[in-house]
Amino acid sequence: MIKFTELGLSKPTAMALEEMGFTEPTEIQERSIPLIMAARDLMASAQTGSGKTAAFALPIIECLEDHDVNPRALILTPTRELALQIEKQFNLFGKNSDLRTVTVYGGASMDAQAKAIKRGTDIIVATPGRLYDCVKRKIVSLDSIEILVLDEADRLLDMGFMPQIRKIVDKLSKERQTLMFSATIDSRVERLAQAFLRDPETIRANSDRIEPSEIDQRIFHVNEFGKDALLAKLIKEMEMDSLIVFTGTRRKATWVTDRLNDAGIKAMELHGDIKQSHREKTLKGYREGQFSVLVATDVAARGLDIPTITHVINYDLPQDPEAYVHRIGRTGRAGRSGIAISFISEEQRFMLRDIEAVIGRVLDEEAAERRRQIALKMRGRGRRRII
Repeated sequence: MIKFTELGLSKPTAMALEEMGFTEPTEIQERSIPLIMAARDLMASAQTGSGKTAAFALPIIECLEDHDVNPRALILTPTRELALQIEKQFNLFGKNSDLRTVTVYGGASMDAQAKAIKRGTDIIVATPGRLYDCVKRKIVSLDSIEILVLDEADRLLDMGFMPQIRKIVDKLSKERQTLMFSATIDSRVERLAQAFLRDPETIRANSDRIEPSEIDQRIFHVNEFGKDALLAKLIKEMEMDSLIVFTGTRRKATWVTDRLNDAGIKAMELHGDIKQSHREKTLKGYREGQFSVLVATDVAARGLDIPTITHVINYDLPQDPEAYVHRIGRTGRAGRSGIAISFISEEQRFMLRDIEAVIGRVLDEEAAERRRQIALKMRGRGRRRII
């Protein structure tokens, strides 16, 4: 196994990694870091929990080296939580350097973010909407940006950020280096890469298996009206130290949270209607163990960096099969064990089959066996007709 020190990282960065207990890079890091340091444009996909933030943060720290008053690296990401997580990683990896990082996102004071930018920053981590507002108000200039990162490119597209991203990119130098990281590389992401990247290298890390490892995946067949009682029963009977319950809508998240609290189970909700100050307070309480059940929508939970999550429950299956992978990836992260439970109503059986096709694994063995028996009968009838 290759060591971080063999990837060309400087001594200060290597020391920071060693102090954090990291000595060997993950696949995405091993393959990405040399290309980024060689100034190549890059399109990369990797699983949740594979270490992709370090894959671009470490070489960016190396390439920028010393502090400057003007921002030289820009990371665009879909959610506030992920932006704050990335900022934290930059600060940890670059703690032995003079580089400064500022995070810009909606739902917080623009004045405070503007003051931080004016004090001088090398790296800006931002959500597209708030950053574009800052550009329009001339709070920040992007003329000096040397490296652009589009992180979670598939989610940036899903959340409708393309208009702002195009306007932001128009403000950047055409000589910049552009890096794109995405959980999946589909036709939409490829079109985005064609628009913004120049002769990029493509990396598909861990592409042989999209399903996160070390996750015990279980299903429960239940009608819609029985989900609340089943959820409360499972939480009380199983040892769930830290649980995320995923719902399909914000309204459903509120409903489930209220039902759990009615059942004597302390739970908090996290979705797009929650104010940023309350979101941060909720996440802080969750991390500190003040309550063990977080009820969330997909967008709200994107980018959560809580490695101790033991269970994930899909109260509602996601419309997008790929989102299932992201959800269950909240537990069993980077090799840790975890349990993912999905509630399957009669109306959602077809959605489960789509998920099984994506992960390459049968979750509903009984349904699969029924389909096999039907297929055998049909083939038998065909042979009798021929005879």
